[in-house]
Amino acid sequence: MPRTLYQSILGDDFEQIPLKIREMHSFARVARGTADVTRGQSIIGGLICRLARLPEARKDVAVETTFAPIDGGERWTRRFDGQPFQTDMIAGTQEKYPCMVERLGPFTFKMRVTASPEGIDLAPEKVFLGPIPLWLALAPIAIGRERVREGRYRFTVEVTFPLIGKVFGYDGWLEPAERVAES
Repeated sequence: MPRTLYQSILGDDFEQIPLKIREMHSFARVARGTADVTRGQSIIGGLICRLARLPEARKDVAVETTFAPIDGGERWTRRFDGQPFQTDMIAGTQEKYPCMVERLGPFTFKMRVTASPEGIDLAPEKVFLGPIPLWLALAPIAIGRERVREGRYRFTVEVTFPLIGKVFGYDGWLEPAERVAES
């Protein structure tokens, strides 16, 4: 069986993350759960959310995430109450740290991926607007965390922009609904 995105990025460190997270990133192709979706209060933040087609702010929203293999990584299609939100996640190969590259609209985020017995943390190292690198002090910041709480796979994502503050975030849980055949 080919290695999944996080297996490729983390190598042997993949084994130190909790089992529920390893299962999500090893065999799940479709996962379902719920999330609370939040947005910042600024007009500019609202415009950014609309342009990026990000989900509306709501509590206890039904979530479905599909993990589809693509060249070098995975396409994650998240559906919040049926509203799709898609990004391509690629294993970063030119960095000296475990790296994942996420494409969202005109932005590309190169994120450091840190594995620990608590879970996975994602933090931006480089951000690009099209081909133009942005100073991190001026760039949107996307922070992600994956943990196991109350026996469930939990995720948290928060996106902030300098001078604007919080633009978008979501926090919730998922369980595998469809699995890849384990061979």
